[in-house]
Amino acid sequence: MIIFVYIIAGIVFLFIGLQLFMVLSAKRTKGTKLSGLSGKLKMLERNGSNGLVYFFSPSCRACTMQTPVIKNLQKSHSNIFDVDISKDINTARIFGVKATPTTVAVKNGIIDRVFVGFKKQDIIEKQLMEMR
Repeated sequence: MIIFVYIIAGIVFLFIGLQLFMVLSAKRTKGTKLSGLSGKLKMLERNGSNGLVYFFSPSCRACTMQTPVIKNLQKSHSNIFDVDISKDINTARIFGVKATPTTVAVKNGIIDRVFVGFKKQDIIEKQLMEMR
């Protein structure tokens, strides 16, 4: 019975450790100058440009909650972009994305802030206001 408890505790600690690794890894990209982007995201490399880039994947359960929030914000903000990493892994690598959903705030062509996981609309709107 005690071995079962150790196994469960080990799994829990492994899960928490993996989550912490993903968040810390994403946070290390802050301050990175963007280059090598293509398409509609190319404009984010320029000095003076600001925007949010939302990374998702179709198989991501948390993305199914986050995507409608992003789609709603895109109606009133032209500087919010979404990237399906199953179709564009190269862009995810440029941004240093290791998990989905991830939302990256870009200010003056530099990664300013990284949000990993589901975020409520008011948190994203606050970030948009800070970028003005």
